[in-house]
Amino acid sequence: MNIKLITLFIILSLSLILGFEKTSYGLNTERQDDISELKILNYLPKDNKTIFISNTKSSEISNDIRKNYENKYEDELVLIKNTILAYLGIDLGTNKLEDIYNDELTITTYDNKEKAKDDILLIFKIKGEKNLDDVLNLTNKIDEPDKLIKIFRENKLNYLKYIYRTNDNYILTSSNKNLIINALQISSIRKNLGEKYLPLKEVLKNFKNKHNILLSQNLNKNELLKYGDYSPTKEDYLITIFDLKDKKTILKSYLVNNNKSLDIMSYKKIDNENILDKKNYQISIYNDALNFKNYLNNIKINSFEKAFFKELNEKLKQNMLFFITNKNWMIIFDKNILSIENIKLLKDFNKNRLENNNKIYTIYSKDILTKEADIIKQKNYEKIFSIQTDNLILISNSLINDEDINLLSKGFFNFTGDSHPKYFLNKKIILKSPYFIQSQNTAFLNKINYLFKNIINLSIIEFKEIIKQSIPETTPLYYSETNLKIFNN
Repeated sequence: MNIKLITLFIILSLSLILGFEKTSYGLNTERQDDISELKILNYLPKDNKTIFISNTKSSEISNDIRKNYENKYEDELVLIKNTILAYLGIDLGTNKLEDIYNDELTITTYDNKEKAKDDILLIFKIKGEKNLDDVLNLTNKIDEPDKLIKIFRENKLNYLKYIYRTNDNYILTSSNKNLIINALQISSIRKNLGEKYLPLKEVLKNFKNKHNILLSQNLNKNELLKYGDYSPTKEDYLITIFDLKDKKTILKSYLVNNNKSLDIMSYKKIDNENILDKKNYQISIYNDALNFKNYLNNIKINSFEKAFFKELNEKLKQNMLFFITNKNWMIIFDKNILSIENIKLLKDFNKNRLENNNKIYTIYSKDILTKEADIIKQKNYEKIFSIQTDNLILISNSLINDEDINLLSKGFFNFTGDSHPKYFLNKKIILKSPYFIQSQNTAFLNKINYLFKNIINLSIIEFKEIIKQSIPETTPLYYSETNLKIFNN
């Protein structure tokens, strides 16, 4: 099984249901609320691909789940948790997770040059009276602090092969023993050199009130971040925080770096609600010439419309707002950037124009005769509508009423805002339908749903992505937001 999927299972499950049982919990007053001050961070080796950090109390997770989900899902959530723990090789026996776990957790992944799947290092803190035997429940007693122990379960899966308990009750377990050895060595170095040896601490200070954070430096696969001249550095992190709200899991991601030139305060206004966000547009794209064509594969449009979009995309490149709702699409742009008369594909169309309320309405139509194998046929092209206002041109495959024209015009100016001349890079994508999101962002969800068939149904309800960059900044502002639904109801 792909470790990337397993890591995702762990992150989703442990960030939501770690410690979830059908009992109530008492508060642990020893928890460190500032995630940047966790002692567990001292054990993180360098050169990791992804890091998940959590200091969420079991009681808080349980209360959130009870508030957001019905009782009928309790068994399903517990089953998912137990399935993941079993795959990893953790067997709690008669113990309950909340009686062992002490509210500190990190999960990191690393490249494995010899195998196709990544290695994983899982570190968590246990309560003072607990030990390795409470975590693994093996037939023979194995607990020995400060000793690297190999995990073996006959005829059973255990992805985690090695385990270690420190004197301060941290459990280090991994698929690769070298990761545990490196973690212990670097912890010793950090204790001697102090917090300055932990640059990640500065990044986490931006999110000290958050309790579930995913960090990644694998930024080259992000399509928006590959646009332009941006080159990721070792100081750049994509940080994702997890929240549970209204039966949805909300993932918010920010591009930050540890030299403080780009921190959470930089994003204070970037994700403000747009005037059009409340409309039921399945796709809203502003200035995304790079990805525009990628979403056309999910739209039921003909070859002429695809060619029409391609021509507009090539000529406009910037200052364009694109919407799709059901089978209708609309494109809005500044008429000073491009005249509709310069669109080649409309040159030989019939035109009919009317003027009303200082707006020019035009319908473009075309019916021709073609000859195929000595048979004369009629070919009908889809009609194109345009509306020209004082400043804008709106093009659509259906006639737009005055109310929507005014709303879309306000939305366009809301998007453009202060983008000129401040931002030379200014793009935004909003996807509100899982059907349109599927091929771009959630193909892996099908594999998760298949694995947990008849238990959960992960789907993305909404996806938002924003990138902005101004001179002289070398690193862009990047923000994304994903709303995940776990169950059908």
